[in-house]
Amino acid sequence: MRRKTKAMSSTTHNTHAAHHEAEGEHHYQPQVLTMPHAQVTQDILRASSTMGRTYKLALALFGGLFIAGFAVFIVRARDGFDTFTSWAYLMATFGFIFTTAMSAPIFSVTQRMVRSHWRRPMGRSAEVLSVAGIVGALMFIPLVLLLPNADNRKTIWMTFPGAPHVYELAALIGIVALGLAILYVSAIPDLAAIRDHGTGWRKSLARRLASSFRGTPREWKGIKAMLMVLGVLYFLFLIGVHTMIASDFALSLVPGWKDAIFPAWHAISGLQSAVACTILVTFLLYKFGGYKDYISVDQFWGASKIMLALSLLWMYFWLSGFMIFWYGRQPVELAVIKLFFAESYRFPWAMAVCLNFAVPFLLLIWNAARKSMIAPTIVSCSILLGTFFDRIRIYVGSFTVADVRADALHELHAGPLLENPPPHLPGTADVFMILGGLGGALFIIMLAIKFFPPISIWEVTEGMLYRRKRRFLKREIMVMGKPD
Repeated sequence: MRRKTKAMSSTTHNTHAAHHEAEGEHHYQPQVLTMPHAQVTQDILRASSTMGRTYKLALALFGGLFIAGFAVFIVRARDGFDTFTSWAYLMATFGFIFTTAMSAPIFSVTQRMVRSHWRRPMGRSAEVLSVAGIVGALMFIPLVLLLPNADNRKTIWMTFPGAPHVYELAALIGIVALGLAILYVSAIPDLAAIRDHGTGWRKSLARRLASSFRGTPREWKGIKAMLMVLGVLYFLFLIGVHTMIASDFALSLVPGWKDAIFPAWHAISGLQSAVACTILVTFLLYKFGGYKDYISVDQFWGASKIMLALSLLWMYFWLSGFMIFWYGRQPVELAVIKLFFAESYRFPWAMAVCLNFAVPFLLLIWNAARKSMIAPTIVSCSILLGTFFDRIRIYVGSFTVADVRADALHELHAGPLLENPPPHLPGTADVFMILGGLGGALFIIMLAIKFFPPISIWEVTEGMLYRRKRRFLKREIMVMGKPD
């Protein structure tokens, strides 16, 4: 395939920079891979097929947690779905998985759309997290049954027939299917490499999934076009599903909680957590996965800038919605403030503010912190922990208020929320369901990365074609070629 390229220097070439170089000042240069393409394929396939003792122990642990959590769920389900409170922490766990792992492919989608090259070694890390949607969908089915019918109550569905159950379930299945489709389509060339160079069950399965791929120019154009189409659909679905879940499982269950900005803030939280998930998985692959030759500071430096911007947007969108309640000061608005911010769930809210905004802001405003692997990873862990506390605040608080029978529709919004209910603390069964949900998501992700290479072979090798090292004055610089 013929491509026209134009040389683009990655640094500003001037006398001042050359003077500092002569004085011995260190200037970071982006990573330029120089190994043969065949070696890249061999290295990544070998690393992705290796299963060490620690990996097997972690797989067994997460699988055991999932089985224990599922058993506790079955025992509690025998008592029926009469109350919201019994399933509040299951909803919080689902909300966390949806906001983090199930939203992670949006990072790969958006960065592929803007044609960033630094994301190539970490794009697959975001896509492979979409397999957690399988566990999320299983958790969501009983949760959607808790929702009352949309008739005679305040929801976004008005008088739509079958609302909200049919639409919620269809939307969630749609986002899971799109995430898996993006993973599969982007992995077809790598599956072809496993088909040709792999062994055992991986080779046999890859032969079925990528049997017709031969790497012709038409096939490459088709894959890239399909990824763009799926990416646009995924972006639209993701924002829509965030809006539905935030509205139906939180806003509509709390009398007087009228906040048009809350669904958008919920989606911003998903974008922030998606970047955090991707950074954390990339660091684990670098540290323990055997991919040190393909992961560098470039990926953490680029992603940390996006994470800083999203952390600022997180606080901005929350303030934009909160000031309506703060300045309104109506009794029902004060009750919402007391429930979610000031009294019942003030601890998880304080943790969310510190971990989702304060820590990322105070660390990532420094360029030295952004231009490292450790600081963005610490911030990612902070954001994920803060998001977990925040999902507890939102969904456990909402389910506590809406603890009524689904057929008693008139009771749900019979009057304003004037009494502040106490916080609902998790019991032993709740803890097992939390650990089971998280363990199931981690279990299926760990299985997936042993079949789908967590670093895209074809995207890394394609990126190698665009980068070269060239001598300029007294230093070497990276020269980037981009297709017209």
